[in-house]
Amino acid sequence: MQLPIHTMQKTQTLLALLLFAASLSAQAPYTTKQYGWRVEKDLEYGVELNYAGIPTTLILDLYKPVGDDNTQRPLLVLVHGGAWIGGCKDGFALIATEMAQRGYVVASVNYRLGWHKSGTAIPNPYSDGQAGATLYPADSAEIIRALYRGQQDVKGAIRWLKARASVDSTCSERVLVGGESAGGFLALAVGFLDRDAEKPTSCFALPDAPIPAANVTNSYTLNCVLQIINPSGAALKRPDLGPVDGTLNLNGHDANVRGVLNLFGGVPLEAGANNWLQGPDTPAVYLYHQTCDGIVPFGAGYPFFVISNYCNLGFTPWHNKFPQTFGSGSLAAVFGSNPTPSPFTTDFDQCPAFNPALALFECIRYGDNGSYHYTANPVLRSQKIADYFSPFITNGTCYTLGNQEPSEKLMAQLSPNPFSSRLYVFLENAPEGPSFISLSDVSGKTVWSTSRTLFAGENILFEQNQLPAGFYVLQIRSKRGSEVWKVVRE
Repeated sequence: MQLPIHTMQKTQTLLALLLFAASLSAQAPYTTKQYGWRVEKDLEYGVELNYAGIPTTLILDLYKPVGDDNTQRPLLVLVHGGAWIGGCKDGFALIATEMAQRGYVVASVNYRLGWHKSGTAIPNPYSDGQAGATLYPADSAEIIRALYRGQQDVKGAIRWLKARASVDSTCSERVLVGGESAGGFLALAVGFLDRDAEKPTSCFALPDAPIPAANVTNSYTLNCVLQIINPSGAALKRPDLGPVDGTLNLNGHDANVRGVLNLFGGVPLEAGANNWLQGPDTPAVYLYHQTCDGIVPFGAGYPFFVISNYCNLGFTPWHNKFPQTFGSGSLAAVFGSNPTPSPFTTDFDQCPAFNPALALFECIRYGDNGSYHYTANPVLRSQKIADYFSPFITNGTCYTLGNQEPSEKLMAQLSPNPFSSRLYVFLENAPEGPSFISLSDVSGKTVWSTSRTLFAGENILFEQNQLPAGFYVLQIRSKRGSEVWKVVRE
């Protein structure tokens, strides 16, 4: 029996709608770009001493989705590269916004940079600024120590972010960490360097570093600004670097993560001997690398080997002062051979390897292509990262008691700041219903909170006579909007 034409059309339309609805419901969570985003800049998460004993304020940027109505957002912590002497959190802005639009809260962190330089070197004055003046470590221990300090900082940032999960509407059980180049090394260390027995031997106390050669620039980046110093005396000390988890923001939260995304980074060779890559609670791993990378080798080898060995003729090479490393290709082989491997996926871009027989032409090719050391098509990579990690951040219970974060800013002015005991807020308009007000210390721990109705005009927030002097973070959240301030108690 044949149905009437109009009935068939209705049936086909209904079927199409059902198929469309089914396709929507089948989409994995946190994989589709569907939200706006905003960023909170330069949030301080701690202070630590750098390699020369200089106090370093550590900051991060926090990218958040707008309009997602989610109180249990996943958290992604991103770590920039730069050979542990350069780079900036701003370099991850594109991937951070890509992931925020999929529903992630994304923290792009700065960390302690710098390491002691060689006492004897003949830099190539015709090469770029880094290779020509700064890429000469005193020894391979300096690079391992820089990696170790950086991963301690990132773990401190994760604990700080977990402590303020209710402020950011995140789930402290659904955390990923990722990085590019040196940041990839740090992300892998955060995920896998988790026992005191795994601490590298070079991170215990060592003899003093040498006074750097006069023709070697002792530079590093501090919160995206170049610093040049001439260390001597106590600044050349190399003390024990402490526990693998560091001592920053020990607020009752751990620094455990569910996944690691490694973008053309790796691990030092001793990670294999010290058993970093095995264990019952190891995270899932996404590995991206270009196979002919000239900075961090895809397999096992020395960082910078191609450029330092073949493209730096007549001048002191620097790769032999770096530690040998395992790149993403070697890591995939290690994970694949483990009896109980971590879940992992590979995303490798194939490119022609450097041909030493044609070194002159090959050095030009590598120079023109950034040594194949970058994330090709970061938008595509963001989609692959989101697709891979979706099941890992949606399975399991989330115990965080989050609050829905308003998508607008609260039009408010805070005074005085610094304050001695009493703090006021001036509102242009009265928020609808009660507002949630919280004060957190630098570790992310909430030291005071309340729920209160606020009015248009001036409102007294609190009078805290017993509050210790120092830096704090104040947040006011209401249905109308939210606002965050850095405040100082005198």
